Amino acid sequence: MGACGSKKIVIDAAEVMSEANKHAKDHGATSLHFTKLQVSHMADLFNKLNDGEKSCTREQFKNIFNFDDESLDVLYDAFDTDHSGTLELAEMISGLSFLCRGSVEEKLRFLFTVYDADGSGFLEHSELLPMFQKLTDQLVSLETASKRRNNEIGKANESDEAVLKSQSKVKELADEFKAISDLDGDGKISYEEFENYMENNELCRKFLQIMSETGNTLREENTNFS
Repeated sequence: MGACGSKKIVIDAAEVMSEANKHAKDHGATSLHFTKLQVSHMADLFNKLNDGEKSCTREQFKNIFNFDDESLDVLYDAFDTDHSGTLELAEMISGLSFLCRGSVEEKLRFLFTVYDADGSGFLEHSELLPMFQKLTDQLVSLETASKRRNNEIGKANESDEAVLKSQSKVKELADEFKAISDLDGDGKISYEEFENYMENNELCRKFLQIMSETGNTLREENTNFS
């Protein structure tokens, strides 16, 4: 999806919903988990805060929600599925649908499409290091934000976080994933193999859990899509 344009638009909730629904289905959802009224509310807020543009910057995105910056940074990067550097309305609504209302399987399918950088339908060995680097970075950021919200920041162990984000740990995770999932050695890992690993690896289960907790908290603190 492209960069911010200069043309003002009039929001058509039905059109926005159709675009967001297509985006969600393209990234593994059964459907969009918002009503037309909820989409209309989000579209109005989106456009009021970014001067009517069809896409927004990171700072504009943060102004839309009542939430912490650390979590919103993670969500902005996750929702920007085409890696354009800006976030379109359909990407935002689709991403929120996955995060706040999607099943575990839908979240996994969304992550798989994001990590499958070349869109081949498989994870290749060259995509594994970036995948685990992103996963560990996001896990640490979301956990830190959660602890701050719950006044538990003193319990954070910075040395453990540094180890988790280190290149050696990321490589260890990627090598383990390869060894467990790519049994035929063809260099390709299917969604089914990815799903099995994510559901059985302790760190990945923790990541899925903190994603769900973040989505629930975001819903509670922002009534436009609750």
